[in-house]
Order: sequence, then C-alpha cells, then structure tokens
Amino acid sequence: MRAQSPLLLVVFASCAAAPVERLSVEAVMGAPRREARPLVASAALLERLQAFVGRADAARAQTPRGSPMPAALAEDWRVVLEDVDALTSKNASALDLVRARLWLQTALEADGARFGDVPMDVATLAQHTLAALTLKLVTLTRKGRPLRANPAAFSWPVDPVVVTSPWGHRTHPVHGDYRFHAGVDLEADREQPVYAVAPGVVAFAGWNSGHGKQVELQHDPHLATRYSHLSGWSVQPGEVVKRGDVIGFAGKTGTATGVHLHFELRRDGESVDPETELPGPGGAFMVER
Repeated sequence: MRAQSPLLLVVFASCAAAPVERLSVEAVMGAPRREARPLVASAALLERLQAFVGRADAARAQTPRGSPMPAALAEDWRVVLEDVDALTSKNASALDLVRARLWLQTALEADGARFGDVPMDVATLAQHTLAALTLKLVTLTRKGRPLRANPAAFSWPVDPVVVTSPWGHRTHPVHGDYRFHAGVDLEADREQPVYAVAPGVVAFAGWNSGHGKQVELQHDPHLATRYSHLSGWSVQPGEVVKRGDVIGFAGKTGTATGVHLHFELRRDGESVDPETELPGPGGAFMVER
C-alpha cells in the first residue's frame, strides 16, 4: 500500500493493488474453539432478524421525524431482542454473531435518528444484547492468543487523506436536520481504491440502507471499521484481509451528495472518532473552499 500522506481537514458546505498473501482466520482473531456445524435454529433466528430490519425500515418511513417510536415497533423490538439473546446461547458461528450485531446496531441508530423518543426498556435491552453478542465473540476467540487491534497502528482507508466532514453532531447535508455523524467523510474520486486499515475478517459486504454499498471489518472482538457509499466491494463475508488489501471502491451509493468515503471506527459497538484514534499529524490545518 502507498504511504499515507498528511491528514488535511477541509471544510465545505456538503456532505488495483497487486494480489497479496491472505492470512488465516486464526492469525487474525486468534485460534477459535473448534465449532460443530451451526444449528439450523441459528439460521431461522437470523431470517427473523432480517425480516424485522425490513419492518423497522418501513415503520420509520411512515413516521414523521421527531415523533415517538410507534408502540407496534417497540413491541417488535422486544420480541426480536429475545430472539437474538437466544442466538448467543446457541452454537452460532462468529460470522452469524457479527451479522446480528451489525443489523441491530444499524436499526438502533436509525431509530435514534428518526424518533424523538425510544422507550427506555427497548434501548436498555438493545444495549444489553449488543454486549452479549460481543462477549460471545470474545468467547469464540479466547482459545490461543487472539490478536488485539490497536488503532494507533491502523492506516487510513484512502490516500491522500482529506476529511471533508468530521465525526460528531452536524447539520445533515441531505435532510437538513441536526444529527450525529458516526464517522468521518473522506474525499475520494469515483472508483478510487478503498483499503483495509488493519488485518481483519469481513463481517459484512452488501447494501445497508442509507449507507449504500458497505463493507464492515472485524479486527478483534472489540474493534470494527465500516466503509460506506462504495460503488462496489471486492471481498466477501468471512474473508480474511490484511492491512492495505483493496476491499472496495469509492462511490456515492445510498444517501450521499457526491462521491466520497464514509469511514467509521467502532469499539464494542460504539462509534468513536477516527481522528483521535488513528495516527495523524499533530495539528491539521484548515483549507477553505
């Protein structure tokens, strides 16, 4: 991978590498316990969870922004969270657990952005379930010495690195309301290669609502990164990648005003600011456009 250039912060109005040697899953996540074939029940639970995601999307589309969460959706949440809690007690694969966590995180964040009030018990149960999924993943990777990812040793997913919209609350460039931005937007050209910032396992590669075409990498039981608005991906779920592998190409799929890369760093499911965690210059200078 090319050396990363200095990080620039740009403020403005709107929001093929050669083949490389592949690592084993054990080298990335630590040698897991030997697993029997996942039970059929796990697949059924994931199907119900995916169906719930579709119903939640429909409920958000039919409810004015800022309104309380509809009672029917809140009850739907309670039922599906019981399902996912059952998943953590079954012989599910690590990939199934990561998929379930991704879908829950995405739905919970979308509800938080749409509804003015989410029932406290739903929010609490959801966070409890996300924590249980993380603990289950840790259990599956505990045998041997699992790799502990360190964001200070990560690279950036595009080169050069120009931040066009930072992490944190902002006025949404499409919807116009003030909401939380869970990642950083990075300047990119159409079809520009997007790189894995660290060794990891592909947890998700597909379409994710407003994020468009998205790839998520799990770097250890606690740290994950997301790459959104891609024009396409070059990896598949379950594939192991090295730092610097091309995982996709920049685009503007989903809710985007133009070509760029939306990049997220997640610790135990919580969004953290990549600019405070990844290496960069001591002081970014401002460029007005």
